[in-house]
Amino acid sequence: MNVAIYARVSTEWQAEHGYSIGTQLEACREKAASMGAFVVKEYVDDGYSGGFLERPALESLRDAVQDGLYEAVIIHDADRLARKLIHQLILTEEFEKHNCRPVFVMGEIQNTPEGNMSYQMKGVFAEYERAKIRERTMRGKRAKLRAGKAICDSHIYGYDFDRENSCYTINPAEAEVVRMIYRWYVEELVGGCEYIAERLNSMGIPSPSGNVSWCASSVRNLLHRPHYTGKYFANTQYHKKTGPKSYKRLPRPREEWIEMSCPQIIPAELHQKALSIKSKHRTYKVWQKNSYPALLQGVAVCGACGGSIRITGGGKRNARWYTCVNTPPRNGSKCAARLMDVVVTDALFWSVLEEICTSEETVTAYIGSRAGAEPVPARSEQNKRQKIVRRIEKIRTERTAVMTWFSQSLLSQSEATEKLAGLKADESRLQNELAALENAPDSQEEHLAPADICAVVRNCPASPEARRRVFLSVVEKVSVLRRDNNYGHKYLIDFDIVFK
Repeated sequence: MNVAIYARVSTEWQAEHGYSIGTQLEACREKAASMGAFVVKEYVDDGYSGGFLERPALESLRDAVQDGLYEAVIIHDADRLARKLIHQLILTEEFEKHNCRPVFVMGEIQNTPEGNMSYQMKGVFAEYERAKIRERTMRGKRAKLRAGKAICDSHIYGYDFDRENSCYTINPAEAEVVRMIYRWYVEELVGGCEYIAERLNSMGIPSPSGNVSWCASSVRNLLHRPHYTGKYFANTQYHKKTGPKSYKRLPRPREEWIEMSCPQIIPAELHQKALSIKSKHRTYKVWQKNSYPALLQGVAVCGACGGSIRITGGGKRNARWYTCVNTPPRNGSKCAARLMDVVVTDALFWSVLEEICTSEETVTAYIGSRAGAEPVPARSEQNKRQKIVRRIEKIRTERTAVMTWFSQSLLSQSEATEKLAGLKADESRLQNELAALENAPDSQEEHLAPADICAVVRNCPASPEARRRVFLSVVEKVSVLRRDNNYGHKYLIDFDIVFK
C-alpha cells in the first residue's frame, strides 16, 4: 500500500502546546509501519494556519491524490488537516472520491453514522479550540499592556528594549540625534526632511536601519513618533487574517486604545510644533488631464523600427513629446528616432492630411500610390477572436477565485452571488460575440470611400477635439519618421497614412 503523510503546525498552536512537526511525523511513520504501508512522500506545512485551505504542501498532496498516487493519507489528528469543519468535510470527500482514505493516528474514522458524527464533532471542537487559543492570546497581550509592559520590540530609534522587564530604555547616542533633528527642524528651521537627511549623511551618522544613508522618509517617521514625549498608545490596530500567511491591518475603536509610558527624550510641546510644521509643509499633487488631446496618440507607429509611439514630458513646462518605445534601448532593441513636439507634429500631420483630402481624386491617388508599400499591421478578426477567448478564460479563473474566497469566508454569500452573476453575464456576452465572429462569412475588409474621407476632413472644425474625432474615424494607422537634424521646431517628418 502506497501512502502519504501530512503534518502541519501553526505558530499559535505550537506556542500553546509545544508540539513539533518532528513529533507528528514520527507518530505517522509508526502508524504506517503498523499498517505495513510504504510511505511515498511526506507533506509538511510549517507555520500555516489550519483555518485556510490554501497551503503549499496540502495543495501538492491534493494534486497527487487526484492523480491516484496514494491509497491512504496518514495524519496525526483531524485538526492537523483543517481547523474548520467544512474544510475537513471537503478534504475527506475529495480523498474518498479518488479511492484514498484518510487515516488518523489519534483515532480511526468508522464508516458508520456514529463514526461520522464523532468525526464531525472533532471538527467542531477543533474550530472552537482555534478561536479560544486566539482569544486567550489576545487577552494575555492586553493584560500585559495594561500592566505597562510592551509586548514586543518595535525597534524605535532612540531606545533600547529591555526584554527582562519588557520596557524601553534610552539609548544615549541615538537620543542625542533625535534631539538634534528636532532642534534643526523646529528651532533652527534649517530646512525640510530631505535637507536634514543629507546633513546627517554628511556627518556619517548611521540611520535607524543601521546603514550610513539616511533618507527623507526616515526623518519624517522620526518626527511623527509620539514615544519621544514619554507617552504613546498601544492596541490601536488589529490584524485580520486574509490568507494562510497574509494579514490586513485595521484600526481599533478609540476606546480600546491603551495608554503607555516610556522615558521622555523631548518635551511634548516640541513634538507638537514639529507636527504642525510638517502638516503645513506637506503638499499633495493634484494630477490633471492635459487640456490638449494628442492627435496621433494610440494610432501612430515609428517609421524607423515599427514600434509604438508614446508620449513623454509634461511637468511645469507642459511640454509633451512623441517618442518611440524603443528609445532608450528596451528589450534588447534600440531606435534612433528623435523626439517630436506633440503640438507641432499634430499641426504638420493635419496640414498633410488636408492636402491629401483636397479632392476625391487626390485621396484616390494617395491610396493608389501606397498600394505597393509595406502595409502597417491592422487589427484583424483573428486578433479579436484571440482577445475574446483570453477574456473568457480570465473570467473563468475569476469565478474559481470567487468560489475559493467564499469557501474561506472571505466573501459573504450576497457578495459572492453578486460577483458570480456579473461574471456570468460578461461570459455570456463574450460568448455571443465570439459566436458572431465565428459565423460571420469571410470577406474582404471594407474600406471607407475616398469621397467620404475627403468630405469628413474638409468639414472638420478647427478645434483639437474635433480633429481627434475625425482622425480616429478615418485613419487606421499612421507611420511617423522624422528626417531632419535640426533643433527647435523646424521638423521634416514623413507620414505614411493607412485609411480605414
